[in-house]
Parts: sequence; structure tokens; C-alpha cells
Amino acid sequence: MKRRSMRRRIAVAFLGVAVFAGVFGGVLAVLFAYTTEDHIFDRLLAVEVTQLQQAGSPGKALPEPELPFAAYYREAELPAFLREAIEQEPGRSEVFGPGGSHYHLRRVESAAFAASVWIVLQVEDYLVVRPVLTKITVFLALAILAIILVAAVTSLYLAHRVTGPLRSLAAEVTALEPDDLPTDWAGRYPPDEVGALADTLGDAFGRIHQFIDREQRFTQDASHELRTPLAVVESCAALLAKGPDPAQADTLVARIRSAAMAMHLSVDALLALAREDDPECIGRRIAVLPIIERTIINYSSLLDGKPVALSVSVDPEWKIAGDAAALQVLIANLVSNAFRYTDEGEIRIERDGDDLVVIDSGVGIDESLRPEVTKPSIKGGASPGLGLGLSIVERLCRRYRWRFDLSSSPDGTRARLTLG
Repeated sequence: MKRRSMRRRIAVAFLGVAVFAGVFGGVLAVLFAYTTEDHIFDRLLAVEVTQLQQAGSPGKALPEPELPFAAYYREAELPAFLREAIEQEPGRSEVFGPGGSHYHLRRVESAAFAASVWIVLQVEDYLVVRPVLTKITVFLALAILAIILVAAVTSLYLAHRVTGPLRSLAAEVTALEPDDLPTDWAGRYPPDEVGALADTLGDAFGRIHQFIDREQRFTQDASHELRTPLAVVESCAALLAKGPDPAQADTLVARIRSAAMAMHLSVDALLALAREDDPECIGRRIAVLPIIERTIINYSSLLDGKPVALSVSVDPEWKIAGDAAALQVLIANLVSNAFRYTDEGEIRIERDGDDLVVIDSGVGIDESLRPEVTKPSIKGGASPGLGLGLSIVERLCRRYRWRFDLSSSPDGTRARLTLG
């Protein structure tokens, strides 16, 4: 479909309005002149009516008119061409006579003369508009032409000026690349409809950028969160393949089931992070201790051979309103970090009011990394992962309106989740 230029359409519309206004104004000017002229003759007829009524008396002849181009006629004395015109159109007050003559007339019922009297003004010598009508028409045509020329130039300028921001916006949008979408268009365009469109596009590009970011993070997060449960499943499957005794088989199967459940919860939580809409209010309350216990089982291999004392001090009745999948991912990240980076000493998992606290005596977080430790891909030199765990924790807390606080020193790390 062929596109039409908005600039041209605006210019044509503006020019059309100017032409209509010029022609309509010219017609009104001519009509005004004609109406004014006729009104003057009507006032002169009114003067003659007064003169006739004041001078008349029974039995007398008609008086002399006040104006030199006026005449009084009784009904029977009216010129034939005037009488014919009146008979054809009763109530007529203007008649064009032979030879270019022009008359204005009025009928007066006069008791003084016992008959109707016609007052007739022969005005062809006193006309103002008709003799100069050609000149007026030429003048108006030239004036309208000048208006059209001025309007054409003005319309082109205004159309160019008005559509300039829109054309600039269209060019900028056309030149955009999918991986370089702007999000800072606020205030860059005039505060009008174009500015509103630019702001709307900026918001849309911001949402698209967030969508792309969520999609990329989902891939990274899934890789990070599913790696350990998959390793547990693989190791347990390898042991089962060697034909262990029944007691060990039951334990390995339980670990596989626990790892599968962890993967299921992780996928649910990561999908929730990938969605654009806010999470719905969770009415069901979930117990915290079973999630902690399942996490300890899944990551217990990280403590194998380490002289680390583990203690859990969490009320079995402690329940919170929230999402089990999200809480599983949060606790798994904090507990696995404590297990991985603590070579000796102790790890304590405790409840403190509405807070879940994980305390370890590990190496702590490098001081240079602490301000940005929750950003993606930020990790210490000893970390085998992608540096996404604490980033996921922070984003989940922000999404579910929980609070996460992390403090660290060379003597260990304290992670606090406020779940109330």
C-alpha cells in the first residue's frame, strides 16, 4: 500500500481551509456591500413615507417628494412595467426597469389620500456596488490569490515544523537494532502528542528490553540452579548401577526424588522470575523447616570430608505466606554457598523472629566484591559457578517483597532473609 505523506496532507488541508476562508470572505464582503446599499435606500424610503404622511390632507394632490430621484404614484398611475412586476411578485421592493434603470419602491396606505400611494426611488445613478462590481471582483480574486500563496508557503512551513519531531522519531525507530533498544526517551521530544508517543514507545522498548533480559537470565539461572540437582541424580544413578545393598538403594532413591523435587521447584521459581506480571498473592502458608531439610540432603555432598559442625535451630511450626518454589531456590543458594565455602568450623541455620539466618565460618566474601556481590556474573576466584546465585536471591526477594541482607568478614558470612 502506497503511503501518503502526513506533511503533504497537513499542507493541503491548511491550504484548503485558507482557500475556503478567502472565497467565503469575498462572498460575504459582496453580500455585505449589497445589503448595506439596500439598507440605505430603505432608510430613504422611510424618509419619504414620513414626508408623505405629514404633507397629505383629504382632497389634495400628492405632494412633492423630498428627494429629487423620488416620485409618488397613486395605484392607477403606477408605470406599467412596475405594475406588471408587482403583480407577478406581490411584496416586491426592488425592480429592474428598461434601459438599465433600477427602482426601489414601497406601498403606503394613506387615509389622507383615500388610496394606496407608491413611493418610487429611481436609484441607478446612486448605486455604489453594481458600478464597481467588476473591480471588486477582480480585487477580491487577487486578494484570494495572495491569500492562497501566503497560505501555501505558511502551510508548507508549518507542516514541516509540526511533522519534524514525528519524522525524527520515525527515523530513529527505523534505525533501531533489536539488541540496542533505547529506554531513556523521556523529555527528548516536545510535550505534545509526539512526546506522548515517544514516551509510550520508550516504555514499550523498556518492557521489551526487560523481556530480553529476563529471557537471557532465565537461561543462565536454569543452568545455575539445575546443575547441582542433576549432579546428585547422576551420582546416585551411578551408585545404583553398581548394585548397592537395599538399605543404600533406598537412600539413593530418596536423594534422587529430593533432587527431582528441587529441580521442579527451581524451574517454577525461574519461570516466575521470567514472567512480566507481578506474582499473585499466595494464600497457602508453607513450612520452612522441610525445605531446609531437603536442601541439606541435596547439598550434603559439599560437606563430605570437612570438619564442619552443622546445626539447625528452626521451629517446625514456622510457616510463612509465600511461594514454595521461590523459597526453595533462596534457601538452596544460601545453604549451598555456606557448605561450599566453609572448610572447617561450623554452619548454623537459625530462625530469628521472621528472619531466617544462615551463618558460616568460611572464608567470607572478598572485600572488593562485597558492594557488587549480588550482581550477575560477580564471583570470587574460588567459585566454580557463574556468579548468579546471589543475583537470583536478590531478584526473588524483590519480586516476592522479601528482604535479603548479607554481611561478611574473613571470619565468615551471615546471610539474613526477612520473610515476614
